[in-house]
Amino acid sequence: MADAKKIKQEPDSCFAIMPISDVDGYPKGHFAHVYDDIIVPASEEAGFKAVRADEVKQTNLIHLDILQKLIEAPIAVCDLSTRNPNVLFELGIRQAFDRPVVLIQEKGTPKIFDITPLRYLEYSKDMKYHEVKKSQLELKEAIEATSSASGDPSNINSIVKLLGLGKAAQIPDVENQKESLAIEYMQSEMRDVRRMIESFMLEGRGGSQKYSISAIEYERISKELDSLTKQTRMSSGKREQRFHELMMETEEFAMMSSDKSDYEHFHRLMKRIQKAMHDVL
Repeated sequence: MADAKKIKQEPDSCFAIMPISDVDGYPKGHFAHVYDDIIVPASEEAGFKAVRADEVKQTNLIHLDILQKLIEAPIAVCDLSTRNPNVLFELGIRQAFDRPVVLIQEKGTPKIFDITPLRYLEYSKDMKYHEVKKSQLELKEAIEATSSASGDPSNINSIVKLLGLGKAAQIPDVENQKESLAIEYMQSEMRDVRRMIESFMLEGRGGSQKYSISAIEYERISKELDSLTKQTRMSSGKREQRFHELMMETEEFAMMSSDKSDYEHFHRLMKRIQKAMHDVL
């Protein structure tokens, strides 16, 4: 007799594009609370399962699984509060493929885009209980509305449609090809998106190369490495984990560098991280 029990189906993913570590100017664990207390429950209430990049990262390279979840997830939530270049980069990839996304940010954060029609959901930095519950409900409703509007030409959060950019980027058919070819293609797409975002940032800052994404990320990782090297209160296990995370981030930026000098800068930074790990651990 066939088993009459129904197999529980795994809910669709809601990909969270947001900072995954502590950010200067915010309390320790702030964005972990935003994810755990707002994004995760709101996603569940809307019928989705929230997932972040650090929950699917399996190697010290840009893994195809991460890119597939970023692009193929039926819905995504992007937190623009810190104007983090990594967040903008992932959002750029998502938008390049014209996939639905809900934009959220902390109240008081200046609008990062000059495209008026884009809709933002704001939450309070204080994270008080009643404010968190209100944000959960608002995000749930935004996820449901954005998800149901997917494919609708009137989808207001589609930059591709708002700017009349023609058709969105397409994922190639790699079913019968090696994964390395798929990764190579995706990295090429990511480099193109990175160049577009850098151009956007440079135009808004007078064109100074000082503010390229590569320069910003190099400076951020370098400063965090110096701080981590001097850190004495962090446990050795957490310290070692953060060293490895910085190495992964640096290697990713080196791989995505379209400029030879950028690649060499990140390659030297990787050697600095290796030396620091050897000296400290």
